[in-house]
Amino acid sequence: MQRLSFRPLGLVLAAALVTASAALAQEKPLRVAEIWEIPTLDPTQDGTLMKEKAMVTETLVTGNPDFTLAPGLATSWSRESDTVWVFRLRPGVNFHDGSPLTAEAVVASLKAALERSGTVRSYTKISDLAARDPATVAITTSEPFPALPAALVYASAAIVSPASPKMPDGTIERPIGTGPFKVSAWQPAAQSFTVERFDGYWGEKPSIPAVTFRGIPDPTTRALEMQKGSVDFTSEVPYGDLDTLAAKGFAVSRNVTARNYVLNFGSLKDTPFADVRVRKALSLTIDREEIAQYVLFGMGRAGITAFPDTMAFADKSITVPKSDLAAAKKLLAEAGYVAGSGGAMTKDGKPLAFTLYTYPQRPGLVPIAGAIQSQLRKLGVAVEIKVTTFSAIAKEMKPGDARLAAMASAMYPHPDFYLRQTYHSKGATNTWGYANPKVDDALATATTTRDEGERTAAYNLVQRIAAEEEPCLTIAHYGVNVVMKPGVTNYAFNPIAHDYMLDPKMKLAP
Repeated sequence: MQRLSFRPLGLVLAAALVTASAALAQEKPLRVAEIWEIPTLDPTQDGTLMKEKAMVTETLVTGNPDFTLAPGLATSWSRESDTVWVFRLRPGVNFHDGSPLTAEAVVASLKAALERSGTVRSYTKISDLAARDPATVAITTSEPFPALPAALVYASAAIVSPASPKMPDGTIERPIGTGPFKVSAWQPAAQSFTVERFDGYWGEKPSIPAVTFRGIPDPTTRALEMQKGSVDFTSEVPYGDLDTLAAKGFAVSRNVTARNYVLNFGSLKDTPFADVRVRKALSLTIDREEIAQYVLFGMGRAGITAFPDTMAFADKSITVPKSDLAAAKKLLAEAGYVAGSGGAMTKDGKPLAFTLYTYPQRPGLVPIAGAIQSQLRKLGVAVEIKVTTFSAIAKEMKPGDARLAAMASAMYPHPDFYLRQTYHSKGATNTWGYANPKVDDALATATTTRDEGERTAAYNLVQRIAAEEEPCLTIAHYGVNVVMKPGVTNYAFNPIAHDYMLDPKMKLAP
């Protein structure tokens, strides 16, 4: 007779756990080379990292690739009056600690974001928040603001649990969000953190078990790390490396995104840049087509306005001017400049020259700066290039200097975002002091009218004035590259991303 064998229940459970752990261990994490340093995980300070890349946090409203709005943590919203909006929350959503998403938690999260981020205050114009019931949030703006739902797509307005661990100064140390991934490890000294799959996620569950991020600000180093096999996914590698990486079997994509290469001046007051003729002379000397095709290896489009004509926001009547050195010299002569020793343009004995600051994280910036330096030399304008960190530029840059940066044109999907912050006299990024009452009036009209045609006309007027006066010089519309090892699949670039946006649907082969 066959004898039955019984194993203690504890041994059976232990064996099952070992088997499960072994299975999970075989599921490899996705290793991402992040293009920026990683000094914080606080969404109010780096919402893009936590929402778009790590997928830890989510916003009330989200954006589609075509720049239309879609429900996020709010399933619907309505405008009660010129300044009051009501948002209904998605049912069945939990934070990573298991607590439910409630109106009270949303109010607390947005209040903290408003306190800690001047950008959130500027973008959203929120003056008051109230939880009308557990699933309803009322938001009041300081003025009529039809773009509020779009502004709430902004990543630093993402919702986190009030229970998120904080430092003594209020900085969120580890955000507890509602996204498909939750923070599992954070190594500030190593510029690295890991997120793991959140099995209680309300939406589609990720197939990748975890994602590890490592800050590698240098584009060349990111490309080398890909070839060494230490990372699986990265973005913004040197454009000249793309064909080499593709030939080695890496998946390479080139994508148009909502970002501009912009040269902005230190100040438009008491500097040569205060004269619109000087600004336009510099602009006419810059060969945008040459930069787009040869400096950026086709990873960009020549531009002069806020939006490329592929975006619905663009005033398509505006065309990009061709480089015209003779016209540029004529404008400088009208502004009182004469050719001095060696052809240098001078006025009252002072040469027209400036330092052009830029930073290396965006691989197109330094090459574009070199091209601008070479092209302006033909005009008799000396440009010294200084490459440093983005944060250091604000400390070192003087009124007579300039900065070349990659500026997001749709951090939230609405034309008001870029036009207001860039061209309004009190715009958040308008540090150069541009002021035109017609621009301010047009932007005011755009926020108060209920007529969509009138609103579109107002935004188009701002674009035309900016193209004529050029308070800052748009050089080209941005192209971003993404490089992945062959085993990474189901990735689709989202053009509303600040840099790149990961997707829970992504898969990683064993």
